[in-house]
Amino acid sequence: MKTFRCIICGEVFIGERRPANCPFCGVPARYMKETAKVDGSKIFLVKKLSDESRKNLMAALNLETSNASFYQCASEKSETEELRIIFKRLARIENEHANVISRYLGLDSVELQVEECSNVDGENLTVAKERESHALEFYKQAMAEARESKIASFFRALIDVEEGHLEIVKKF
Repeated sequence: MKTFRCIICGEVFIGERRPANCPFCGVPARYMKETAKVDGSKIFLVKKLSDESRKNLMAALNLETSNASFYQCASEKSETEELRIIFKRLARIENEHANVISRYLGLDSVELQVEECSNVDGENLTVAKERESHALEFYKQAMAEARESKIASFFRALIDVEEGHLEIVKKF
């Protein structure tokens, strides 16, 4: 067995080989490093967070908690088992992103916002596409504005994940 640490969320995966994506935050395999090569205590360490990055991280935290809550609602109201599973997984990933952001900001915990959703899967899929498209555009802007390489890399990783989410919801 081998262990791999995600350099985005800090979680450790145990398995025979590197996973295709982090099972916790969803980033691609390139962010999964052999645990011996990563100092887990430094993953969220940024010497001085710029005001612009702090503002963008706060906006990202609001976006991720809102999306996590929306997807949780959609999973509870879904008309099909397949979408229920997908929405539930998306909710967990968005919540994990919120937890990572809170660590960069030095916050203790994350509280999900209360988001409404439809009882109709088609309507929830339309909203999901809009939310993922909005997240992508915001993260591209935030990445460009980041003055810290670690924060820019974090936003790049979120872009990778949200692109995957958009592809998933577009399939339906």
